[in-house]
Amino acid sequence: MNTRMVGSAALVILLIVSLIGYVGAFGGGPGEGKMDYKVYSKEEIMSGIYKVYGNPELGFWVAKVVIHNSGDGPMTNIKVKYSIDNYAPEVEKEYPILVPNGTIVDLYYPILSSDVTKLSSATPSNLRIKITYESGGKRHEETTTKPIKILGVNDFVFSSLSPEESTGSFYDTFSNIPFLAAWVTPSDPVVREFADMGNKLAGGAGASLSDEEAIKSLSGIWELAVRNGFSYKTEASDYWTGKFAEHIMYPRDVIRDKSGTCIDLAAWFASLAMSQGLKAYIVLIPGHAFPLIELPSGTIIPVEATAINDGVSFQEAVQAGVKTWQKAMSGPHTIIDIAELHSEGIVPPELPELPADVLSKWGITLQGAGGNAGGNNGGNAGGGNANNGGGNGGNGENTDGNGNGGNNGGNNGGTQAQWSTYNGEYFSFDYPAGWDAPEDYGGYVYMLSPDGEFEFIVIYQQGASVEDMVNAFESGLDDAGVRINARQEAQGEIAGMSVYAVLYSLSTDYGDYAAVARYFTAGGMGYAVIYDFPKDSQDYNQLGEYIVGTFRLG
Repeated sequence: MNTRMVGSAALVILLIVSLIGYVGAFGGGPGEGKMDYKVYSKEEIMSGIYKVYGNPELGFWVAKVVIHNSGDGPMTNIKVKYSIDNYAPEVEKEYPILVPNGTIVDLYYPILSSDVTKLSSATPSNLRIKITYESGGKRHEETTTKPIKILGVNDFVFSSLSPEESTGSFYDTFSNIPFLAAWVTPSDPVVREFADMGNKLAGGAGASLSDEEAIKSLSGIWELAVRNGFSYKTEASDYWTGKFAEHIMYPRDVIRDKSGTCIDLAAWFASLAMSQGLKAYIVLIPGHAFPLIELPSGTIIPVEATAINDGVSFQEAVQAGVKTWQKAMSGPHTIIDIAELHSEGIVPPELPELPADVLSKWGITLQGAGGNAGGNNGGNAGGGNANNGGGNGGNGENTDGNGNGGNNGGNNGGTQAQWSTYNGEYFSFDYPAGWDAPEDYGGYVYMLSPDGEFEFIVIYQQGASVEDMVNAFESGLDDAGVRINARQEAQGEIAGMSVYAVLYSLSTDYGDYAAVARYFTAGGMGYAVIYDFPKDSQDYNQLGEYIVGTFRLG
């Protein structure tokens, strides 16, 4: 028997037992609520990714408040207020009730002012939190202040994991590396102008038209940097420890200074390639970083950007990149898909507007060069080992990142499958025809996908309130050993009604899962309609929403 099925059935039974016990407990007289709480907060905020913190979908909270009711009566009208001095205005979260032994986990995603991008160095500030609630006819208030450091716009922290959380591995030491996507700026006018000058050097190449044209364009851009004396500067000895904030230059800064570290140069060349309509990636290995460029055909070429220091041709930089790429594949490494991360919201901050003639002021010139650089250097740059070493590895990474989701939907009965209908005494809904029919166990209906990775549950109880259903489900999770890592409240819809919804991030013995629950009452009955699925499985998430959309009362 599928072990996940056994675990899931046990979970549902615990939920129902918890529900019955909880509803029965409401027959007693009212007591008084008592609040215990803990506050967890980040030590610093990176100004360069200030937009990330305000996006709950990305999950990078700045503060977490855990409120527990240890009293024998309910806490009501609970309000949690947050602000950051000078950089984030006060926001308020409200919860109508917290029953005895109940817990609220509230996460703070601040909408930071763009003024943080004007900071050139770390600036101390304060995170302020105020919690108010009512109990026993009285209003209670607790306040706390936590110091928080707003880092300069160029400061990058390689890892935000605490010593207790980090294993010391490469991946933990550089857990923040996807944020490097915010330092890749293909839309910056300075970057575009530099790339356009390189295209002139290559004879007006159109990078997105063909592999040959792309190579010519990249070669011209590279040649422009060589002719203007660009160089690689080595990092300090503690640069790669991941323990401190390190200064990372934006591509415009590399162009201004005509130099950069390997990370600076990787972001610089990736930005230039993307400005010409090409996809780009950054590879991080212990002690080094370099860019990968995807040609129109899908072929990937690695570029050893630090070779700019030796004044080599673009073809030689690619040949050196192949060797670096082969080394990367034999050990720990991370590949950052810039376009994908930008689409998810990890985007560059606003940068100051610069004069239209800033490149000439910085001494960037064509130096009277002709149009042969792209044609001569680029003809063979994408061939031979570069295609084999970079292309296959890069495309494999893309397949891992983007190919599995589409297959899951078809294999698991996505919304294009044939459908059957479950008709119960109080409600009905549609489900994939190839699945086992949902079963009614008297108080709850349960359905599991054939692979055991998706559950759909409807819990119903006569006379139960929304609060009863919420607390029964959440305490049932706890009894089953399922940990709630985060919960996000929202407005949901079901059966034509606007209802209270909660999005859960869960940890189980089977891995990390997400759950979406809708709580409501209708016809004197309390309902909880829930589905859960492996974290980041968009196909199962869409399937759950489709089934919820077919849910009907009566």
